[in-house]
Amino acid sequence: MKKLLFSLGLVLAMSTSFAQTNTEELTTDPTVLAEKYNKSAKENLTKGDVTKASQDLAKLSKYESGKVWQVKNKDTKKDEFYYSQADLDKATAGGNYAKPKEVVLQQKYGFLLQSEVSNLANKELEAANKAMDAKQFAEAATKFLNVYNLVEALGTKEEIYKYQAAICYYNANDYDKSLAIIKELAAKGFTGISANQTKDYNRDMYVLALNGLYNAKKYDPIIEEATTKYPKDADINNIATGIYQVSGNADKMRQRIEESIKIDPNNAQNYYNLGVLYLDDEAKTEEAKALFKKAIELNPKHSESYNNLVLAILKKDKEYVEEMNNNLGTSKKEKEAYAANETKRKALFTEAVPYLEKMYELDPTNRVVVRNLIQAYKALGNDQKETFYRNAEKNSVK
Repeated sequence: MKKLLFSLGLVLAMSTSFAQTNTEELTTDPTVLAEKYNKSAKENLTKGDVTKASQDLAKLSKYESGKVWQVKNKDTKKDEFYYSQADLDKATAGGNYAKPKEVVLQQKYGFLLQSEVSNLANKELEAANKAMDAKQFAEAATKFLNVYNLVEALGTKEEIYKYQAAICYYNANDYDKSLAIIKELAAKGFTGISANQTKDYNRDMYVLALNGLYNAKKYDPIIEEATTKYPKDADINNIATGIYQVSGNADKMRQRIEESIKIDPNNAQNYYNLGVLYLDDEAKTEEAKALFKKAIELNPKHSESYNNLVLAILKKDKEYVEEMNNNLGTSKKEKEAYAANETKRKALFTEAVPYLEKMYELDPTNRVVVRNLIQAYKALGNDQKETFYRNAEKNSVK
């Protein structure tokens, strides 16, 4: 049976920005928003709703720290507020605006809550680690997101906590939530490097995303983002190939395997995988055979390559048998047709036998291989070999 085997090489490591899309943020003075989220944060802290409180506090931090660009929209006659130069440039490039004014935001509420927020962040981090140790991954993910928001409210961005939340969602089999976080981190060029930790987790982040897609049998453009960023990474290319397979993207899968061969020309699995893709295409049968032979050359014990090489060689056996059965008469024409197809069939088995013998050598107890050898030697008229394998079948354990 045809079978694709991919080494996924799962690599996982350790531990919110707000896009400007809502009208309230666009048209409301940040001091008003800061007051709103300060009040909401206090209410949610009183209720014990840490998740909502942490989200409120992260927004509070945004609206009373850093910078905001205030600019009048000449069409609406209203001021608009942008929290990044990129958002400002994008808006003013396509609209009718006055000259923008840069405003440095002043902290009014956050410092009053810092002690409480710091204590809460430590408690949430402890709870997150405990949930993770208990394999309560969905709960741990929520806790790590809370920690991220709380730390941000204290004026520090530790996106490693967000990455840890993505890992936890992955382990909870919630691949969509994991991927959503990863895509947000990837857009920011996440590495995880900070004053508190020095390891670069960017590659691991992409591997995590690809493994999630493979498990979910889904395609996402982050695949090409990963392979473009790490074009020579064999693990990433392997997983990408697997995703294309399970998500039904055959053309992209072929291209990815071809790229993998360029990256790692001595990897038998890559040639085997490409051969499998070609196996169902009549026009590419010879190419498929050549690829399986190359895989065997690189790995003489790669049983799947022997198996599919035999399948490729014997593809026309059914056709020849049908022609022989259709010409069982005694006329000269029927006899000639029968003989011609019998000769062709013998040529197939003559080509296939060395590989069947090698499969038997690798696994002499495999009854399927033994039966194929019986069939082959029967077709070739080799009674001695046929008898040998009939005896072997009696002694096989599979």
